[in-house]
Amino acid sequence: MEAAAPSPPLPLLPDFNPGVRRFLDTRFRSAADLATAADVEAEIRGRCAELEALLSDLSVRICEAAAAYSSCHEAAGSALHGVRDGLGALRASISTWVGEEVEVGTEKMQFEQLPALASEVARVEMVKDYAETALKLDCLVGDIEDAVSSSVTRKLKSVGDNLEKTHHVVIGYLKNIEDILASVTTTRPQWVCLLSAVDHRVDRSLAILRPQAIVDHRALLSSLGWPPSLAGSKFSSIDSGKQAEIVNPLFSMTGDLKSKYSESFLSLCNLQELHKRRKARQLKGHNVGNQLRQPLWVIEELVNPISTAAQHHFSKWTDKPEFVFALAYKIIRDFVDSMDEILQPLVDKAKLIGYSCREEWISGMARVSWLSLVDLMISFDKRTQDLISGTGLLLTVKDDDNWQRISVLSVFCDRPDWLEVWAEIERQETMDKLKSAMESEKNWSTRIEGTMLEYGSDDYKSPAITSAIQQSLSLLIDRARPIPNATLRAEFIRMSVSPIISEFLGHMLRRCQEAEGLTALADDNALLKVSQSINAAQYFESTLTEWCEDVFFLEMDNLSVNAEGGCIFQQEINHLKEFRMEWVDKIATVILRAFDSRSRDYLKNKRQWLEKSEGPAVSRAFIESLDYMQGQLSKLEGGLNALDFVTVWRSVASGVDQLLFSGIFAGSTKISNGGVERLQGDISVLFAVFSAWCLRPEGFFPRLSEGLRLLKVDEQQLRDGVFTDKNWPREYGIRHLTAADAEKVIKNRVYEA
Repeated sequence: MEAAAPSPPLPLLPDFNPGVRRFLDTRFRSAADLATAADVEAEIRGRCAELEALLSDLSVRICEAAAAYSSCHEAAGSALHGVRDGLGALRASISTWVGEEVEVGTEKMQFEQLPALASEVARVEMVKDYAETALKLDCLVGDIEDAVSSSVTRKLKSVGDNLEKTHHVVIGYLKNIEDILASVTTTRPQWVCLLSAVDHRVDRSLAILRPQAIVDHRALLSSLGWPPSLAGSKFSSIDSGKQAEIVNPLFSMTGDLKSKYSESFLSLCNLQELHKRRKARQLKGHNVGNQLRQPLWVIEELVNPISTAAQHHFSKWTDKPEFVFALAYKIIRDFVDSMDEILQPLVDKAKLIGYSCREEWISGMARVSWLSLVDLMISFDKRTQDLISGTGLLLTVKDDDNWQRISVLSVFCDRPDWLEVWAEIERQETMDKLKSAMESEKNWSTRIEGTMLEYGSDDYKSPAITSAIQQSLSLLIDRARPIPNATLRAEFIRMSVSPIISEFLGHMLRRCQEAEGLTALADDNALLKVSQSINAAQYFESTLTEWCEDVFFLEMDNLSVNAEGGCIFQQEINHLKEFRMEWVDKIATVILRAFDSRSRDYLKNKRQWLEKSEGPAVSRAFIESLDYMQGQLSKLEGGLNALDFVTVWRSVASGVDQLLFSGIFAGSTKISNGGVERLQGDISVLFAVFSAWCLRPEGFFPRLSEGLRLLKVDEQQLRDGVFTDKNWPREYGIRHLTAADAEKVIKNRVYEA
């Protein structure tokens, strides 16, 4: 009997994938949990089977899509070749006609027609170029979406594949797309719809690719041992001899780990270079200043974790600021050589022009020191103000002249450029902390409790992310309060707070556009995602309005820094309001469009208005359409804040009123007694649906209500000529129909003998 093959050795702990390690940590917290190993194995096998099935299904769908695309591409290519051949023949015939002597008669070629003919030829050429460009872009964007989707699938399966290769492939596609779009922007600027459509799809892929690349890069940094420990550094005697240097993990990289880090580093650099090119194209012709200049992403990923580690030491040295700057300088010095020797060649390889890793590293760490210095200045000012208040003197916000004489922050009054640097540092620090919060879907699905409307008992149903944004902005505003000059306080807020609000609004807009692009808002999840953004905008708009009523902001209303006048946040409030109105209108339009398609057969059936009803005088097709509409509105009522939900259902009611009146009363539709009875039954059900949200639903359907009132007019009144007077519509309460519409309704009424 053969001996059983030895089982393969278990992998060492450092070789485990971080995702696998976290999974095992949650399942096996103690020795007692080992008893559930069989259940865990079954769970893992079940998940693997599901993922394998999903991967198989995706493979089949990709093959089908590729086959369909290939067929479409070949057909389009054949059509374009036919157009090209036709154009060649047309050019040849034109040359022949022009070269020959023109005869008088039917064969004479009028030279006046040549400009129009040339224009038509140019138009056909442009159509051909547009089709070829659109096909090429569609192919490239499709490749990007497939690559991003496959990388996400591999990530879910938690395999140890190197995703950097996938990132490089996708970045190559993105660069090709950007080359084409840059050419189109220059040569065919009128193709704005094509540019917008491609940018929208590319943005959706980048929204997945960039966070994924950053997460992978951070995992590599963690495996390198970054940030290094600062615990062994001693700063009690700054001037005493040589200090022990901090170990630099960048110099200790070897083998496969160094190769992976280099690939990940290049991926982020290439992404940033691509981002810079895209922004330069999209903002071409606008005065953008230095908006295209961003900190180097890869250096930011090194600075942020080490600055967080340094904060532990900084917090203990509030009374010894020299230690803060000593530690900051030591960190800068001990790592600056690796910036030149290891990282700068990679940045140059990525062709990120104008970036120095040495300068980015120093500026990033100097930013940390700057914020610590500002903290000390603010703390000092508070202590001196306490001394003044202890004497019984009253120092108010309006005493700017006195305040500047005793405040160390008055240095910013003499150097506004320093204030700009401070505001930019604060903005960047806050934005870095909020990015991950905005990208977390949990923060959008969880609501804030207790945010009440001004007039009612319902809340804004705002997602939790708005609370995080509000708290961060409140902290920034508190940083501005000690500045001893109202104009500079307003300037600081404009430079630090306003861009974050704009970034948050842009994030909400991208979420809504993604939902619209994927399902045209026909899916419940898409409607929920848009509703969450609308709720956030409503809550934030209310918050900013409330802030503007505070005395601190009222004194800034008429300052020159506030271009629009009034509240310092007026521009942001207006943008939030426009965003809400736009997407509330889109939601109402989607519901109306679906109701219209479901009611088409009902409105086309003109014969039903001449038939006598047998049984309930209602139309089944119409009831089914109303059932859909009621379901959609009920879902929105649960997900949308009360104020915007009122706007939605009123817009839907107005649209339904117009749609049904035009569909039933337009043209020469004849309506008998039975038709009037059926119509009254249908409209009664319609009113019953909307009675859930108002007391008098008929008031929101004025055209239908008045049309039905005209249909109920007695035949004897028509014979008596009551409706010949030009003032009769007003006398009969007809205020929303024109005289022509009213006469049409009366003429189409059929009275039975």
